[in-house]
Amino acid sequence: KQWYQRRVAITAGGSPPKIPPNSTLEFEVEMHDFFGDDCSDDGGVSKNTTKEGSGLSNPREGSTVSVSWSMKHLDRDLETRSVKFILGDGAGEGVVPGVEKALLKMKKGESANVTVKSPYAYGDVGDAKLAVPGGADLVYNLTLEDFEQAKYKYEMSNAEKIEFAEKAKELGTEYFKAGKFDLALKKYKVITEYLEPEAEDFDDMPDSDDEDKDGEAEKSEEKDPEHERKSQLLQVASYSNQALCLLKLQDGINAFKACESALKLDPKNIKALFRRGQSAEMSQEWEDAIGHFKAVLEEDPKNTAAASKIKFCRNKVMSFKQAQKKKYANMFERTNFKEPEPIKDENKVKPDFSDDEEGEAIGSDEEKPQEMEV
Repeated sequence: KQWYQRRVAITAGGSPPKIPPNSTLEFEVEMHDFFGDDCSDDGGVSKNTTKEGSGLSNPREGSTVSVSWSMKHLDRDLETRSVKFILGDGAGEGVVPGVEKALLKMKKGESANVTVKSPYAYGDVGDAKLAVPGGADLVYNLTLEDFEQAKYKYEMSNAEKIEFAEKAKELGTEYFKAGKFDLALKKYKVITEYLEPEAEDFDDMPDSDDEDKDGEAEKSEEKDPEHERKSQLLQVASYSNQALCLLKLQDGINAFKACESALKLDPKNIKALFRRGQSAEMSQEWEDAIGHFKAVLEEDPKNTAAASKIKFCRNKVMSFKQAQKKKYANMFERTNFKEPEPIKDENKVKPDFSDDEEGEAIGSDEEKPQEMEV
């Protein structure tokens, strides 16, 4: 805690009755805590600048950044490091999410003390190699040495978009093989965001006198058949791989949507057809899954995996029907339901419809029908 004193003159009239006229006041202020710039919008990452940077721009996701830091937990220095990586892909270089969030708010040459709370650092698990205990909040003395700004989508030529998408696919595959399915999913989504024509975001585009010319140039590029072919292949692979990642993350609903997106571009894509069946299977839509796996066999009759899945789903349907039958059978047993037995009336005389002199049916003497009691 720190104490601050300041002599402050107020108006000549004072503030009666407690403050007389022409008084000089002395305040004692205690600072309980100090919060810097909130880089995560929830207080999980805060930044206090110790050295101002230069320029007007901050690096955005996809930029190549060169950074250095010293990291500590409480009073223990745990790591000193310099690294160059693509912002947004820091996990592959051992950079915690909190550091990446802080870098998005920094300028070239800026240094800052960055407090990173556990969820944005190493979580409840910690890091044994760095001796970071689980649940630890960390403090980084972070410097953004330099960065190469990433291009916006509208700034890229068609060739640059294809190159960007191919690199994203390679990195996504590396993440997937390493079991980092959430990071792989993120990279695969970037591909479709950059290659889908309808995904253009013009809000970030600056006004330009050459806007019409640039638009005409872009339209002419979009008509390039080779670009369209490569773009479609990458988009289909991206959607299909998104589905695979989502299946690994136990999200069958969104995996199904990703498969549908892939099949809009390539209705006969075997992987998308098969993963659509897996998505329905994960949601326990057994009969739908059978239909989707049959669609695989229509395109590839020798696909043993699809045939095996059909057999598995049919067994699930049969088991479900048997379980339902047993359930309702037990329900009737618990209610002791029995068919009602007919009531016998031994005193009832069968009517005789033979003719007699008075034309009345033979029965009990002067017998008249009884009215129903209310």
